[in-house]
Amino acid sequence: MALARVSAMDDHHEWSESEPSNPEGSAGKSAELASDIESLKRAVRARDRVVAVVAHDLRNPLGIVLQTSSLLLRTLGDPNDRRMVQRIFDVATRAKNLVDDLLDVTSIEQGSFSIEKRRVDLSALVLSAVGAQHSLAARASLVLCLDLHPNIPEVEADERRIHEVLENLVANALKFTPPGGSITIGADARPDEARVWVKDTGAGIPEAELPWVFDRFSHARRLNRKGTGLGLGICKAIVEAHGGRIWLESAPGQGTTVFFALPASAPASSVDAKPLPPASVLLVDDSASNLDALEAMLEGSDFRVLRASSGREALALASRESVAVALVDIGMPNMDGIELAARLKALEGCGDVPILFITTDGGDAREIHRAYEAGGADYLVRPLEPNIVRRKVLVFVNLGRRRR
Repeated sequence: MALARVSAMDDHHEWSESEPSNPEGSAGKSAELASDIESLKRAVRARDRVVAVVAHDLRNPLGIVLQTSSLLLRTLGDPNDRRMVQRIFDVATRAKNLVDDLLDVTSIEQGSFSIEKRRVDLSALVLSAVGAQHSLAARASLVLCLDLHPNIPEVEADERRIHEVLENLVANALKFTPPGGSITIGADARPDEARVWVKDTGAGIPEAELPWVFDRFSHARRLNRKGTGLGLGICKAIVEAHGGRIWLESAPGQGTTVFFALPASAPASSVDAKPLPPASVLLVDDSASNLDALEAMLEGSDFRVLRASSGREALALASRESVAVALVDIGMPNMDGIELAARLKALEGCGDVPILFITTDGGDAREIHRAYEAGGADYLVRPLEPNIVRRKVLVFVNLGRRRR
């Protein structure tokens, strides 16, 4: 991710700090300067009012374009027609996002920006935001990785706004990460707060530009891509409106990581909590040694392991057992892991089962796309790290238990 500061004015003036030789002339110049500054402020306010009115008026026609094109996409059968309508839908979506950003900036500057807080499961919110970006990541030949830690505290937050922050940060990372790279979205617990981060393997940001990345109208200039520079500024306003903080770490050639932290909610009362039965974890791989290795990784955890050496066997197990999480090898014969996932999701009671795909080839763009399209919750590339596998499984098990 490479970002650069854009000045509000094209001409830069340097004002002398030296002692004036003519006090009366200096006072006159100061008064003239103050008058010019006030005129400039009035012009900026007038501009912002016009932008706000125009942006607001654009929402209705853009909404009609989006609604109509969405309906056409559901009804058109000809691939060529669908491609043309998809282009209309995509362009209208980008235009709507730009309009929403302009309206947000206006409300921030006018002091009318507001949020509506309620208790939010941050882990589930992160998963929802990441899931919305899977198709974009697949098209860009990028892998989205999850690094959620167990026991992330809930937060008092405006769910829609924090979802907006996450989507904005992931979309920004997608834009500035070259094909074949990866983006990691993580969250963990810190004293009195929950921390979230989005890390990319892009080009990074020069140190001289780091102080300005959250400024309004700062924008990225990488691979001839252009942006409004509003996104990170809006993210900052949203996070700070929650009483949180946002910051960034980056270096050229080492990628960029954007962090934000929100105050943690007080733990929910667990007086009436009852012991829960062990969660069933389905392991699917045509290699017995791979199944042994996966089972060994889960030893010592409160899981009940179900093993299947084929897609047919896995479907039979899932039809009679309550599965909390499935770890599925993609490269199986007869019925590969992606086909199995689609069939598993169609089984009664299995539509919400998180599927963690396992592969030996993390750079196959077509495979990544198929995996995400099949509803994969995560995508693990061998060799596997036991601690990471255990942690990922535990996160999804805990989420399922909280939903129930």
